[in-house]
This record gives sequence, C-alpha cells and structure tokens, in this order.
Amino acid sequence: MNIHIKPSKVSGIITAPASKSYTNRALVLAALVKNSVTIKNPLFSDDTKAMAACLMQLGIEVSIHHDRIEVKGSIDDIEEKEYQLNADLSGTTIRFLLALSCLVPGTKIVSGKKGLNKRPIKDLVDALSQLGAKIEYLDKEGYPPVRVSSSKLSPGTVKMNGTVSSQYISAILMIAPLIGEITVEVIGDQISKPYIDMTIDTMKQFGITISNKDYKRYTIPGDQKYNTNQYLVEGDVSSASYFFAIAALTKSILTVKNVKPNSMQADMRFLKILKDLGNKITYKKGQVTITGKGIKPVSVDMQDCPDQIQTLGVLAAFADGITKITGIQSLRLKETDRVIALERELNKMGIKTSSSRDTLVIHGGKPKPARIDTYGDHRMAMSFAVAAALLSGMEINDPDVVGKTFPDFWKILNAIGIKTEQAIDKNVVLIGMRGSGKTTIAKLLAQKLNKEYLELDDVVVEKIGMSIPEIVEEHGWNFFRDRESEIADEVSNYHDKIISAGGGIVTRAKNVEALKKNGVLILLKASIETLLRRIGNDQNRPFLTTKKTRREEIEELLKQRKKLYELAADEAIDTDKLDAQAVVNTILLKLEGQRI
Repeated sequence: MNIHIKPSKVSGIITAPASKSYTNRALVLAALVKNSVTIKNPLFSDDTKAMAACLMQLGIEVSIHHDRIEVKGSIDDIEEKEYQLNADLSGTTIRFLLALSCLVPGTKIVSGKKGLNKRPIKDLVDALSQLGAKIEYLDKEGYPPVRVSSSKLSPGTVKMNGTVSSQYISAILMIAPLIGEITVEVIGDQISKPYIDMTIDTMKQFGITISNKDYKRYTIPGDQKYNTNQYLVEGDVSSASYFFAIAALTKSILTVKNVKPNSMQADMRFLKILKDLGNKITYKKGQVTITGKGIKPVSVDMQDCPDQIQTLGVLAAFADGITKITGIQSLRLKETDRVIALERELNKMGIKTSSSRDTLVIHGGKPKPARIDTYGDHRMAMSFAVAAALLSGMEINDPDVVGKTFPDFWKILNAIGIKTEQAIDKNVVLIGMRGSGKTTIAKLLAQKLNKEYLELDDVVVEKIGMSIPEIVEEHGWNFFRDRESEIADEVSNYHDKIISAGGGIVTRAKNVEALKKNGVLILLKASIETLLRRIGNDQNRPFLTTKKTRREEIEELLKQRKKLYELAADEAIDTDKLDAQAVVNTILLKLEGQRI
C-alpha cells in the first residue's frame, strides 16, 4: 500500500502524542516498584505495546486503559521458568529488557523481528557481563537473539563505549539501583546525551538519584529503591518536530500542544536549529508555536538529536545551497541504515548528496516529486511527508510504519490541511508477441521491484493440468481462449503483481478491460527478424494459423494484432536494440511517469 499526499494551505493547532521514550522508560521502572504504579498519558504505539507485552510475558500484571497504564505487578512476581521475550521491532524494548532479564529468575530468550535482530547489541552484552551476567548468543555473534541465564548481578564499575547507543547506558542505569552501587565509565564521547538526561530524569521521578560527571562517569549509590504511585508522560518532541518542520518549509503558523518548553528531550534542539534558520519560535505553558519563514542551507552537528537528521535532510533539499550535517554515525545502526536510505530517496527527487562515516552533505535546489520507499522505518515515512507538504505528487510506500511511534500521524497531517489518500498499487502487465521478451523481462522486473511474478499461460496450464499443445490438440484454441479469459477476469482483482500475458490476450476486448482494471499494460515490440531469432524452433506452441512457416505465421499474427496491441497498451517499448536490463530500466522510467 502507499498513499498520495496533496499539499494545501497549512494551519491549525494540534496536540503532540505522548513520548515513546518516556513511556517505555516508565514501564520498565514501574515494574521495579513493589506497589502499583499508574502511568498517565502514555503513548500506545507498536514500541510501547512491545514493552508492555514483554513485561506481561514475564508474569508482571499490566492493565491497559485508554488514558493510562497500570503496572500492578513487579519483578517480584516472576517465576523460575523459561521465557520468550519478543521485542518486535523496538530497540528500546530489547535493550532495556535485556538488562532487566539479568536480574529476574528463569531462562530468558530475548529477541525481536528480523530487522531488530540485525541491530548490534554486543556493547550492552559486554557491559552486563562485567557485572556477572551470563548471556549466550543464539545466532550471530554480537546480535539478538540471546539467552540470559543469570538472575543476579554484582555491584562494581562498568566500562562502556559511549559512541554506539545511549540506550545501552540507559539500560544499565535503570537496573543499577537493584544491584548496589554501580559506576559507569564512558569510553569515547557520549552520543545522544539528552536521552541519558531523559533516563536520569525519569529515574529521579521514581525516587532515584544519580551522579553524572560530564557524561564520562555515572555513579548510582547503593541502598536506593524505586518508589512512586504515578507517573505522567510528557508529549513527544520527536513527533512534534515533523510539524515544526512543515511550518518552516511552508512558511505557515502551527501551534503544537502537549509540548513542555523546558523538556529534556533531545529534539528540543531541532527547534533551535529551525530558529537559527530564521523561523520564529514562541513558547507558552504546555505548547510551542512556530511561525515559518522558510529554509536555508546550514552546517550543523546533530549527534545529540539524531532522530531529526532525516527531517533536516528533507528540508535541506529545498534550501538554495549546500547543507552539511555531522554526527550521523548512529543512524547507520537504526531500523535501516538511515543515511543510505535518506540518500537514495533524495536522489529519486533529483537531489545530489554525498556522505562519509559521520557526515552527510546535501546539495539543495528544486526537488521533484517521487514515490518514497520507507525501508520499514517510521522516520523515513514521516520525514518525507514533510516534503509532501509543499511538493505536489509525493507518494509514501508502506505508510503504516508510523505505527511504531506515531499511529495518528496521517490523521493529524490531514487535520492541518494536508490531505492523504490511500492508493492501491497497480499490476504491471506485459503484452506483445511471442518472442518479444515478456517472460524474461517480467521476471527481472519482479526481482527489481520485489514483487510477485505471474505468467498467465502457466496459470492456464496449471489450472487445466495439461500443456498448451495438449490443450489445443484435445480441446481446440477456442477452449484455451475461454480459459484464458477466465484467468484474466481473476487477475483483474489482483494488485501489485508483475504479469506476463499470452500473445493472444488482446484478441478479446473483455480481457483487455479486465487487465486494465488494476493494471498498466506495457507493450513490448519487436521486429519480425528479432521475433524469429528469439523463438527459434520453439515447439511448445502449436501454430495459430494455417501458415506453413514461423515467418509466415508471425507476419499474419502481426497483421491481425498490431492495432489491438497499440489500442490496449498504456506504454510501448521497442526491444529490438535493447538488452533485457535496458528494457527493465526503460519500464521503470515509464512507470514513474504513470505514477503507479
């Protein structure tokens, strides 16, 4: 599925959803409190649902209501047995739960879906091992899934790499009060410092104090216990930032409620970046208003607010000049390599980019609309939706990925005047004479687009249980054409397939009508000499005419079908002088023109 986005005049007052980062931290800490804890204004998203589900899998009672989550149980309720903890695609869940698993009874298998299992976890495993954890990799060294067999850790000093993920350090900090006095020494520079601040802030609200010495040394004194009855989750600045960006790009005024002007969240820095670009930011209690003034090139280090690098990258596409973003290293270890994904999609829009390990350069200008792949990454979908607020013709593939952190994103986008409509991907149907290359091209195209391939003649053969020569010999060509029409009618309800049709499919108008219902028909043309060369002495097809030679038959069929092919085709490609890959590339260009 994909959606079309229609830009319009932007205005309004919206409410930011609750913070995923704070909700997941609160869920973990609530499970460490002996009494019941009510989490107010939580975010209900794929990530927070994954965290709650893992806690419940451990036997911790979690009650979910429309406006709150009640964590009634604690880790004291966990029994000695084996647990399968699936974090889905949530990075915070798998990292926080891995640390927690080292302190509870039983054997814990900690894993996620395929995309999450490709994200490294070695630094956290090594840190936990320094405290006595017993953790075994079950597949690839350094990556989930893992088996945790320990249920107790020892106080002491942990040395951790600060350049990979702040979530590793947050995971250790949150479980530290249950162990005793813990010191975390950071090797290298601490990235994403605001996320550490968020963890420390949440722990403080649960009654724990931490000493933070310049993000190089964290000390958690012993003899502390988590203790609170309730926790209020603040609004998510990361989610609000997409609307801040839209206001800046479209030179509009937007007010976003449920945002703390003094929030510790990392993406508050994004507001400062927008202000430095000339946009006006007004803070009031519980809300932020941005008066957009436009976009210009910038040189900025975003190491401490990496979640908005993609957003700034999209904005930079519209700036007249070169934007340089440093501090991008951590983006290569997210849901996808976000740097590569961002560059690929900007390239589709005609925007030149270059990157190194830690720097991204974007040559802004006049981006053109494109159909954006999201790579299973919620932030790819939302950041490129920013471009669609100004640029007509943008489409976003797999829009439901926003459910990971912001399920109502498209609904709120509509509320400020930017309309979206769901589009169903059409089939690509190749038509033409036998020997025009339909089968070869269809298979290559399906592979290129990662779509399912269908050969209509094969479907007929499979359905009847006989080869085409056998069908014709026993039943005749009219019988075959009737079955072919039945298949065409079935295919009319398919979506997003690459289909190679038989050469005679166009001889019946109802077949063409059926295939066009959800398909784009592309004619592959070839000269008689080319067709003869490609067919050779193919004996799989009986003659369709009374002609004695293949040449005579091809000449006769072309005479009968040439006009029918041309009338049926949405696009046509002469394949005589093109190799298979060149034909595929030409089709891709034509499909872009068709906007399917």
